[in-house]
Amino acid sequence: MPVQLQRILCTFAMLVWLCAGSTSFAIAEDRSDDAAMARSPDHSTVVTVLLYPVNRILDIFDIFRINLGFGPGYGINVRATKLLQAGVESYSTLRVGLGKESGIWSPRYGIVYTESELLTAGASLAYMGGRQRGTMEVGTTVHLGLIGAEGAIDLAEIADFFLGFAMIDFKEDDH
Repeated sequence: MPVQLQRILCTFAMLVWLCAGSTSFAIAEDRSDDAAMARSPDHSTVVTVLLYPVNRILDIFDIFRINLGFGPGYGINVRATKLLQAGVESYSTLRVGLGKESGIWSPRYGIVYTESELLTAGASLAYMGGRQRGTMEVGTTVHLGLIGAEGAIDLAEIADFFLGFAMIDFKEDDH
């Protein structure tokens, strides 16, 4: 067996062993007293360490919104932030690409997701739509007829990405 494959298998086995040991602590917490509860930070630390690289990668994807939309409607929106935007939009679309709905009620991420802007228009604080857009998002959306496109970056997510290296997660989106 090649040396690299042996190293990968050994690393995988160690991760499984660590996770299994952490799980036994969690099971003990359910069955035992306060002494078992004192072990829960160990479980949290192991999980945090294992998910650290995954969270950094997911934070990168949070930064960008770039997609195509398919569905009836029209619209144009240009934004420097949520407070500094202008547009008129009315569409219901299936989006394909990187996207993040950062709405207050139902945050979701996806490669394929739906989005609707129904009769929204205005500028700056008077803009009525865009609940799926982040507060610090800079970008544009164009939708004509049955097809649209969107491109944006979220400045707050850039900060969250870099602060994540120091284990600071002010967006509270790490797992």
